[in-house]
This record gives sequence, C-alpha cells and structure tokens, in this order.
Amino acid sequence: MRLFAVAVMIAVAASLAGCGGGNNSEPPPANMKAVAGDTSATVTWDAQSGLSYWVWIQQGTTIDTRTCTTCRIIPGVTSPFIVTGLTNGTTYSITVNAHDSSGAGGSGSPAMIVVPRLAGSTWTIDPPLGSNRLLGAAFTTANTAGNSELVDVGANGAVFWTNDGSTWTPATSGVTVDLNAVQFRNGLFVAVGGAGTIVTSPDAVTWTPRTSSTTNALTGVQGNGSGQVVAVGASGTILVSSDSTTWAAANSKTSNDLHGIGYGNGRYVAVGAHGTVLTSTDGTTWTTIAPVTDSDLQSVVYGSVAKTSTTPAVATFVAVGASGTLVTSPDGTTWTLRPPITANNLASVTYGTQFVTVGAGGTILTSFDGIAWQPADSGTTTNLNGVAFTILTAKSIGVGYEAVGDAGFNLTSF
Repeated sequence: MRLFAVAVMIAVAASLAGCGGGNNSEPPPANMKAVAGDTSATVTWDAQSGLSYWVWIQQGTTIDTRTCTTCRIIPGVTSPFIVTGLTNGTTYSITVNAHDSSGAGGSGSPAMIVVPRLAGSTWTIDPPLGSNRLLGAAFTTANTAGNSELVDVGANGAVFWTNDGSTWTPATSGVTVDLNAVQFRNGLFVAVGGAGTIVTSPDAVTWTPRTSSTTNALTGVQGNGSGQVVAVGASGTILVSSDSTTWAAANSKTSNDLHGIGYGNGRYVAVGAHGTVLTSTDGTTWTTIAPVTDSDLQSVVYGSVAKTSTTPAVATFVAVGASGTLVTSPDGTTWTLRPPITANNLASVTYGTQFVTVGAGGTILTSFDGIAWQPADSGTTTNLNGVAFTILTAKSIGVGYEAVGDAGFNLTSF
C-alpha cells in the first residue's frame, strides 16, 4: 500500500472551485469517512474505476465544493488518504468529490467534521503478536518495494510486520537469539541482538544474517541519515557500518554495557550502565562524558519540539533509565540530571510530535520539552520495552506511536 506521507498544497482560485460542482457532475463517493489523527486525518471512501477523486478541506463545520474559494484541495488521490499539516485542536470539514475524464467535478460527499489531536495520550491495546517479549520497533515510509512498514522484533528471533497498522504478519528471522532493536537504514531493516547477531531485510519478510566482529549482545542501533549506521552493546561494544551489511568495531573507551544510541544535530550519543554517556561526530572516535548519575541509562533520543504553535522549538537530547531516571542535554555533551519522572524502570524513549517514553508496569509518559512529563493511561500493567514513532494508512490514523512489551503486547496511539 502506497503511503502519501505529505499532502500536496493546491493554490485555489474561484474558477477551480467552480470545477468542484460542474453541470456535468459525477455523484459523490459513497461511505466517505474522515478520522482525526495527530496533525492529520485519514480519509476513506468507496472508489469507482474510471473516476478521479479530490479531497477538500476547510476550517469550520461547513464545506461546499460548489462555492468554496478558500478550501485546500488535493486532487487525484486514492483511498485511504492521509491529510497532513493540520493544526491540533482546530475544527475542519472534509469532503470528497468525483471527477470524470473531462475534469468535471461533482458535489462533495456529506461533510465529515474532524478535530486533530496530539497522539501519545490515549492508547489502544491491539491483539498480541505471539507470546514472546517484543523488544523493539521501527517504521519506514518506504521500503525497497515502495511500501510503508512497521516492524517489531523480540525474544527468540521474533519478527512481525505490517503495512496498514491492522494486519500483522510473522516473519522468519533465521535466528533464535533475542532481537533487541531494529531500524531501517540504507534500504534495509537492520535488527541487532544477542551474541553479536545482526540480520537485515529489504522488506521485513526475507532476512539475511550479517557477520559482526563480536559475540557480545547488541542492544541498540542508529543511523545518521547519510548511510552510516552504528550498533552498541554489552561491554562497551560499538560496531560501525556504511551500508548496513559490513560492520567494523570501534573503540568506545569503556567496558560498561551500552544500552541505547541516538543521533541528532550531527552527533551520536550512546548511553549505558552506571550513567555512561559517550558522544561521537563520526561514529568511530568516541568521547566519554562525565556521568551525572550512577543509574543505568537505557535509551536516548534527539528531538526538537515546540510546546505550542507560537513557541519556538527546543532541540534536546533525552535519556531515560532505571527508576525513572531522566537526563537531558541541549547538545549531547553537557548533561543535566532531572528529577525522576516515575518510580518504574524506563526502557525506551522516542520522539515525533512530542517525546514518549515507556517502561515497566505499563508506564507511558509524554513531554513537549523533555523536562516536564505527563503520565498516559496505557490500560495495562505489562512491561513495555520499546516505543516507535510511526505514520501508517488504513486502520491506523496518520501520525502516531506504537509501544511493544512482554507477552507480545502491542499498543498504538494515533
């Protein structure tokens, strides 16, 4: 299924609006629905062959394709379609009309009213994916086949994938060790795990083992967006690759276990046991930062989020760990220990439209700035081990998050 991740902005003139409801009009599509998401809405309808469909959006509670001169119009799209770039908390009317080969457009379907809202606060428990612990998740807007995919990995080599957020398919990874983390880099999903295991796949279906120079467990993987990928693991292990397939060891200058790695603003940050923080600008030469805590740090992410539409974005590294430990940094080198944000162990942190962290006992917390956090109701006390930002079509609602945990637990927030 193709993902239209970015909606096309159309300059609307009065004459174009007139085309919305011409005399030679087609009837509006049946079963048109619009469901609000985070800064987005997913629009679906029953399509007929030979017709083209236009999506119309306007602020407020009314919309008319025959008279609207201020609408945002997105022509020639297919169902389902994600309208992006909406403002959370704002009311929108959405309709869809049909066009024949001459370009004449009919009247729109009955308008649907949506109010986009921030994802991460309300969570849905989806059917479990097997019975193994799920440990990591990753999303890509397009794999080598052009599909959007969300992939979960876990204990005993477990792999599951979906391209619609609804139907999950198990895959055979070819390994039986725990797969602790996964990302999509260089046209490949890269999963890392126990005993130095690295497996890759172009489509999440067929997986190939890769040679690594370690037998230590690998626990985190991160790319810089320009081809380089870095994996970290036990006893200070760091492996570096330029293509996700061939890996070489780097000197971390520590024997502490490394649990997570993030990248932002031209810098890698790796975190681990006893408050370990390492930084690197090239993935190969690493510098040890004086720890600001002795607590184990499990995960780190870089984000740049604004509290509101009128406040400037703040760029921040956020690392979380044991007993709700939280440390933050504006640049990856100067770190501040913050008050614990929960008594539970935190396992993973991600960022999309805000920061989201998950952990033991079903803990989920969210934050705009990485400093002030609010608890979210996960609906479970099951340990959550990983969280990922995602955009999917069909049953899923645009921008959102997925959290994974013990016993195949799989939660979504859109």
